[in-house]
Order: sequence, then structure tokens, then C-alpha cells
Amino acid sequence: MSPLLANLFLHYAFDILINKQFPNLPFERYADDIVCHCRTKIQAEQLLNSLKERMTSCHLDLHPVKTKIAYCKDRKRLGFRSYTRFDFLGFTFQARSVQDKVGNIF
Repeated sequence: MSPLLANLFLHYAFDILINKQFPNLPFERYADDIVCHCRTKIQAEQLLNSLKERMTSCHLDLHPVKTKIAYCKDRKRLGFRSYTRFDFLGFTFQARSVQDKVGNIF
């Protein structure tokens, strides 16, 4: 019953907010686990603030440890941030080194 209730609440609390305020923002949601793909840190902060306000108005709370802005690092984005990995549906997503066809590591 819990995943069903989570889907009902989050359709009202999350999906409608995203479709109205951030219509072009890609995201994945499975029950109460959500990953949003922001293009900039400013956009991510605006989204997080909007989500906090929306959840509070719906008498819901964001998980204080699991809710964070993660920086997806790659060879084009070399900046440093506090969080460069995140967990979603039991998988950990993080930057890793790979070798291309000619043997270059990136």
C-alpha cells in the first residue's frame, strides 16, 4: 500500500509542480525516489527551494540526508563539489575512469 500512496501523494505534490514550474526538466521518479537533471547549480538550487516549499505546503518532508544536489563530474566538467555521487533505486552513480578505443583514459 505504501508505494501506491507515495505515487498518489507525489503526483499531486511533485509531478504537478514540475510540469508547471519546470516543464522542460527531465526527471525519473519511482514511488518516492526521484532524480532531477538540472543544467546548472542555480537551476538545481531553485528546484530544491521550490520542492521544499511545495512539500511543506502538502505536509510532507524531504529526507534530510538523501536530498542533495550532486555534481555529475566528467571530462568536460572538472569542478569540485561536495557531492559527486548519489544513490538511486539501490544503485550508486559516480564518475569513473574508462578507456577509449585508442587507449586514452578519461
